Amino acid sequence: MSTIAESIQVWVVRLADQSAESWRSVLTQSEWEKAMRFRMPADQKRFVVTRAILKTLLARYFGRLATEIEFTQNEYGKLSVQSGPIEFNVSHSGDYALIAFAKESAVGIDIERISGDRIVTDLARRILSPLEHARFLSLAETDRKQVFFQIWTLKESVLKGIGSGLSVPPECIEIAFYPDAPKLLSASTKEIPDIRDWTLQSLSVGDEDYVAAIAVKHKTPSIEIKRFESHSPDST
Repeated sequence: MSTIAESIQVWVVRLADQSAESWRSVLTQSEWEKAMRFRMPADQKRFVVTRAILKTLLARYFGRLATEIEFTQNEYGKLSVQSGPIEFNVSHSGDYALIAFAKESAVGIDIERISGDRIVTDLARRILSPLEHARFLSLAETDRKQVFFQIWTLKESVLKGIGSGLSVPPECIEIAFYPDAPKLLSASTKEIPDIRDWTLQSLSVGDEDYVAAIAVKHKTPSIEIKRFESHSPDST
């Protein structure tokens, strides 16, 4: 049985290597029906595989069957389980899913596929504070796309970590970014009474087309990245 000690464990799942049908048996009927309500087959597969692997990993940590894992969710849709002191968060984009686990520490994770310049320009005005936007525009134009997605994943991981989703506007959170190390500088939200409690870190999944980040309510976390290699419940 896997255990979580002081480290934060991040599992990287390459969705292109998985099939939805192989993991169907782990899902409840309602979870499968929810997946099938997605219009695009890629989105159906993404939901099925990610949810099934999340349940499989939680089962390892708790020493239970994956089919015994049941979720509750808060008003913003953040999932949780009541079986023990494990916090977790999930993100997926394109060919990858990331699943983060922490013991007794709130955690948020995000991964994004890097997309076009026009999208970056439009979104930067919306999610950056005035100070961040001014600093962002001072960067070399060739750096802005990569840096923007680093900023976006860092902010999204914080919002997911506090469990608020986008009910807290991203511009209410200010962070340090390239060329400085990621750091939470200010937060105009009651969900973060002390910014010093949170650690932010950019992550690599080994694919230059993607950027990722994690936020942990822990001052000195040790973050361990693992690759999920199983292709069905029988091979875990």
